[in-house]
Amino acid sequence: MHSLILILLTFLCSLSLSLHAADKIYQIDIAPLQAEVELAQQYELLQAKFQNEALTTEEHQKRLAIVQEVLKKKPDWYDGYWLLAAETFFIGSSYTNPKDHALARKHLVVGEAAAVECLKRKPDYLLCRFFKASVRAKIASIDGILASLSYGKMVRKIWQDVVNSGVDFQFRPNVSLQGSAHYALGLFYRLVPNFFLMNWIFGIRGDIDESIRYHRAALKYDGSNPCYQLMLSVALFCKVKGNPKTAEFTEAMKLLEAPAQTKALDVAQAACVHDVPTIRDHPQKTCGYTQAKYQDDVKEHDLKS
Repeated sequence: MHSLILILLTFLCSLSLSLHAADKIYQIDIAPLQAEVELAQQYELLQAKFQNEALTTEEHQKRLAIVQEVLKKKPDWYDGYWLLAAETFFIGSSYTNPKDHALARKHLVVGEAAAVECLKRKPDYLLCRFFKASVRAKIASIDGILASLSYGKMVRKIWQDVVNSGVDFQFRPNVSLQGSAHYALGLFYRLVPNFFLMNWIFGIRGDIDESIRYHRAALKYDGSNPCYQLMLSVALFCKVKGNPKTAEFTEAMKLLEAPAQTKALDVAQAACVHDVPTIRDHPQKTCGYTQAKYQDDVKEHDLKS
């Protein structure tokens, strides 16, 4: 029992929050997990490992199964639903080869369903809303922007609500709730096309300056995250279309030096480090870049067809 208490204390410390600029600290309810002593031990050992290195897909699936088992007994454990969605997000993000996109999507759909179930029970639950948007956006990166525009307004609103809430939570040493929401909005405003018809039909519109602003803010929360460093450089390149005679180009090239010197804590972060040479060699082709694939360059006439 003493060892279990120590493990749970380690878990709580690993989930402790850096205040950053946020006003409120999110308090996770782990009582339902604690009640299942053997499952809790298994989960917390993996949680401790996850703070320093990547888990294998099998280890993420083990954590997923543990959360699902607890939820069967405690279906009103709201935090369990977003923990489940988070596991599917990590699993889905680990498949970086396009040939594995169908498998990644299959996992992500399970996570989206968990977030939706949570919100049926408690519609305003912030972390479930966050993962509903984030998992849907990850699915969109696989399906393509044009096929996913109908979700854009919902996704943007949720991320903006998270930013405006002032609530923060440290998922990993270099991944926080506020950092993630700012990062997500940075991606959103770069990948969504910027023209009037887009706003008229879908109520959303891209804005590369907003993208850069959100990416800069994300780095203030999670400065050692290689994906945050990479995507700010991508947005800067996109703004000037890779023109080397600009201050943005110079800053972006400088930013690309950081990921190679940063420890990647999971496969998704390692993929960002891996993609640095591609971005450096093709700065003029960055506007549609995501980890999943280069998104189609949507033209205004595409919306009329």
